[in-house]
This record gives sequence, structure tokens and C-alpha cells, in this order.
Amino acid sequence: MIFYSIKNQLKAHPITTFFIVLGLSLSVLMISVGISSINYSQLLEQEQARYQPRHAVSVDITFAKEPNWQHILELFESIDPQTGVILEDVILPHRDAMMAVTPEYWTKEVVERFPLTQGRYFTIKEIKRGEKVALVGKERMEDVIIEGSEQYLMAGRDKYKVIGIIGVKGKKTRAIDYQVVIPMTSLPADTINKLTSTKQLHFTIHNPVKDTYPDEKIIRNNMEQLFPETQMDVSPYMSKTMFHVELSERLSLMVMIYLLAIVNAINLTSYWIQERTYEIGIKKAFGYSNYDIVSMLFWEMCLISSTSVIIGYTIQLVFNRVIEQWIDYPIDISITHLSTAVLFVVFSAVLTIIIPAIKAIKIQPVDVMNRR
Repeated sequence: MIFYSIKNQLKAHPITTFFIVLGLSLSVLMISVGISSINYSQLLEQEQARYQPRHAVSVDITFAKEPNWQHILELFESIDPQTGVILEDVILPHRDAMMAVTPEYWTKEVVERFPLTQGRYFTIKEIKRGEKVALVGKERMEDVIIEGSEQYLMAGRDKYKVIGIIGVKGKKTRAIDYQVVIPMTSLPADTINKLTSTKQLHFTIHNPVKDTYPDEKIIRNNMEQLFPETQMDVSPYMSKTMFHVELSERLSLMVMIYLLAIVNAINLTSYWIQERTYEIGIKKAFGYSNYDIVSMLFWEMCLISSTSVIIGYTIQLVFNRVIEQWIDYPIDISITHLSTAVLFVVFSAVLTIIIPAIKAIKIQPVDVMNRR
């Protein structure tokens, strides 16, 4: 009976039905995109927590005069073999733009911080020799040039040999896929000159298994011997590439779009009820109760809402790549999406029929007959 009733409504009100389905379909699409963005933001935060340096602290040193680069490296003598150093805020020229890089330094052994899909991490010998080798995130491969069987990354006039590709096989990991990691000792001479000329040094020390406080004291002692009258400040590590989940803002946008679609649907279904006054009056005259009438309206809207969900998700699947390029994050249809779809159908049906149902309950068969 519901399908028969919907069929009659489509014939009687094709335009209003189209706009109800269109509004709800777009609402489903926007809600789906919003859920995907929240899922993706949470995934980014998890990735960031997984790959950020462990037991890390940030160190800022202000020199009294321009320091010698070799003496800067001597600051880290005698620190724990597993304690690494990351020089912060370093960018190198690449093509017509600047490229953020992560210079790393280890004194005795290299602890691999990132997973590799190909190749290997650089060695302690390559660090000591200052060899120009690089680990490149798999999303940066378009920046890599191929010469024979070797791959290189240009940084200004310097050519870095790509020895490893950072990433996880078969999976996008934005927190690391755009990384470029090089030995701190391989920085170009002009970049070193710029760094030392500022008389400022900002770096992070980290250790995968234990606290770095003893290393902090060693660096401070070395500093007092190498660079008298120099100031050193230590603070908790804070990632420069924090990903925040703007839940309130995104939820507000989804709710606003959904409410607009519901208001539109309520207006149009109220118009339907006015057009169906005679039909409802006759049904009541033949024994239909108010419960039967409201149930009929509810299931009609459930069917329309379900159709809108199918259309909304179909649009998402068909235009998946276009939408992903537009919003700059992947969208998918997960269990959360399907659960939300069920709630969407039920809530939309309930909210949409409240006012029309009240109007339908007030319709009396006698009044309908008298009007005729």
C-alpha cells in the first residue's frame, strides 16, 4: 500500500517530490562528507601521535656570537647512543619554491623513526661523512628525478641521492608521506651560514626508550665549555604539524544543512496534506484511524528518506575522486556512515511528518463530505 501511495504522490506532485528527495540527498552527501572528515582528522591525530619523537624535548639556544658549525655538532658529544637530534625550522630551495626538510643527527647509531616502503635508512657513516642522501615520503616522489638506476632530490644546487621511500605500503599516512629527511651534517653550506648567522638554534632531542634529561644536562655542559655566555632554554616538545579535529564547527555545518533540508521537506509535505484532505477524509470514513493515517505518512517518508540516502551515497561513489580533490581528504562509506543512514531515515521521517500528521488528525470525514 505504501508503494502504491508513493506512486500516486509522484504522479500528483512530481516537482515537490523531486525537491524533497534532492534536499535530503544533498543533506545525506554533506553529512557523509562531514563524517569522513571527522574520521580522517582522528586518523591523522593517531598517526601523528604514532610517528612523533618519543621522550622528546625542544631546545632553544641563543649564542652570544655567531657559532662555528663544527662546534654545534660537538654539543651532542657523549649523549646517549639512542638519543637523536632533529634540527627544526629548516627549509631548502626546491625548484621555484621552498621545501621543508627534517635534518636528523645521531652520534653512534641510527634509530629508524619512519617506516619505509623501499630502500633503507641512512647509516651512521653517512651522517659522519655528511653524505647527501635523503629519505623521501612517497607523496613527494613527483619531486624526484631519475638518472640511470638512481633517484635524486634537488635542493637548490645540491643533489641528494634518494635511498629510501617513507610510508606504509598500501596505505596513505599523511603524517609521514610528505616528509623529507636528510642527515643534519649534509645541509648545504649556504643554509648552514644562514642558520649560524641568526645566532639561534632550535632543535629537538628524543629517545625511543628513555627520558632525555641526562642528555639535556650533557648538552648544557658542552655548551658552557664551547659557547660561554650562551643561553639555553628547554621546553616540552610540541609538534609543528598538529592536526586538530574541529568537531563543533563541522557538526554545526552538518546540522544546519540537515535542518534546512528538513524545513524544506516539512513545507512541501504540509502542502501535500492540503492536497490530500479529501483522500484522508474518505479513508477515515472507511474506518482508517488516526494511527493508520500517521503510520501511512511515516512509512511514506521513510521510503522517500531511504531513496534519498541511496541517491546521496550513489553520488558520493560516482564522484568520489572529484569530491576528494575538492576537500583534500579521502571519503569512504564506513559502518558509521551506514549507521548514520538508518538514523537519518528514521529521524527525517519523524521530523517531517509531525506538522502534516497534526493537520491530518484534524481532518474530519463529515467536513470533507460537506465541502463536496
